[in-house]
Amino acid sequence: MNKKVFIILFTLTAMFANAQFKDFGFRAGAGWANISDDILMRKGVTGYNFSAYINYGFGQTESYLRNTFYLQTGVSLIHRGGYFAQHYSGYTLGAIREGFFDMWYAQVPILASFQFELPRIPYVNDPLYLHAYIGPAVSVGLWGDVRERKVAPTYPQATENYDHENKAFDVISRLDVNGIFGIGVHWRGFTFDFFYDHGFMVLYDEIDVLSQMENTGERKSFSGNNQAFIFALGYKLPIYKNE
Repeated sequence: MNKKVFIILFTLTAMFANAQFKDFGFRAGAGWANISDDILMRKGVTGYNFSAYINYGFGQTESYLRNTFYLQTGVSLIHRGGYFAQHYSGYTLGAIREGFFDMWYAQVPILASFQFELPRIPYVNDPLYLHAYIGPAVSVGLWGDVRERKVAPTYPQATENYDHENKAFDVISRLDVNGIFGIGVHWRGFTFDFFYDHGFMVLYDEIDVLSQMENTGERKSFSGNNQAFIFALGYKLPIYKNE
């Protein structure tokens, strides 16, 4: 999967050679973020995206897509994370391991984007556009924390109990490669977007302690990946005067 993402990233980058500056903008958004894992993760956190971007169009080409297709890149400050919990068996029956991930990344996307004019709204002179985009992104961890504790309520003096906090990227991978898909509308310079951001890099890899309860003798492994659903509002310049 990661190889495919890098191939797409290279292809989109090469296309910038024939693109021309179209407009630029800013967006800010929030939504639900989590680390996808079928064993540990229990609930998400509020994810944030703060972005500045540039659109490159192909208005000088003869293609029928010249007013429809464009490339978007920029830089974003994003927040990701999630809460986790795990229950243990054995002589510390009822022991609970729990904690949270809280991370901030710098992200650079390269998105293939399309826009289509929607039917005119009565008494509204300016056109309304639907846009959609898809493509890869590279994220680099900036700062964050991982809090983790284990406690056995029925055996509080157990030596396995602990409570500690670490710098996030001392524990998990700092680099992530993402896939982004989004849709939205823009009117004049105002934009409203909804997008999904999925990380393909494994953040951590552990042994599933719960698999011991299945009595199969198999020690399963599990891993976690970033994911987020974000709603965002923004504004871009210049306004589409020639559309």
